[in-house]
Amino acid sequence: MAISGIGSSYNNIYEGTYATQKNEAVRKADTKTDTKEAAPVQAGNAKATQNAQHSGEKAVSDYYSYLQKNFDCMSKGNVTISGGYLKKCSGDSKKAKELEDFLKKIPELEKQGYEQLSAQNKALGGTVTYYQQTWMVGKDGSIQSTVYSVTETGMTNAERMKKSMDERLEKQKEKKEEEEKVKERKEEKAEQAEKLGRGTEKISVLEAPRQEITVKYVEAESELAAKAMMQEEKLEDAYHPKFDMNV
Repeated sequence: MAISGIGSSYNNIYEGTYATQKNEAVRKADTKTDTKEAAPVQAGNAKATQNAQHSGEKAVSDYYSYLQKNFDCMSKGNVTISGGYLKKCSGDSKKAKELEDFLKKIPELEKQGYEQLSAQNKALGGTVTYYQQTWMVGKDGSIQSTVYSVTETGMTNAERMKKSMDERLEKQKEKKEEEEKVKERKEEKAEQAEKLGRGTEKISVLEAPRQEITVKYVEAESELAAKAMMQEEKLEDAYHPKFDMNV
């Protein structure tokens, strides 16, 4: 009985098993090589991201330091700026100029605010003994200001505030009436111009948008109370410089 088939069958099985093991070994080797090659790339990407983030933070920090050195209102600490908006300004010269132009105006704005409040309180028989104004620049560039003041007068705060509110409402009413009159005059002029300019091309010029500032007034009983209220004032996303603990 011939047994040559046994050896042939064994060789086929051996060769098939050997080929499978060899292919598996090559696959594992390739996987290790790919992993080793991918690791430096991933580490490099992470390092690049970290460097970019650090570079952005340094740019914001440097710009904030520049503002503190060049504007008294910043060094005094009565101006708070959103970190997001400060980041935009550090990378955009146009926005930076807008911010810096505003910071330059703050001393004059505070002077005007003090004079207006003093005149108003004087009319009510009071004297402003403390005046402090804070400024907050939001992440969208909006500006909000709060005036903290103390006034000495024979009237109580409630009486003085009521009288002040009545006067403001009266002024607002007068202003609204005046605006309506101006609007009517403009409409009349527009109608006249339309009659005279029929058949001609009209070109409308839009006025440049003005920067609006929201001002809130807080009357305190004392300077200490006013300062305490200022400490509670917070701005979402306010920028605070980081200090190097190794220095």
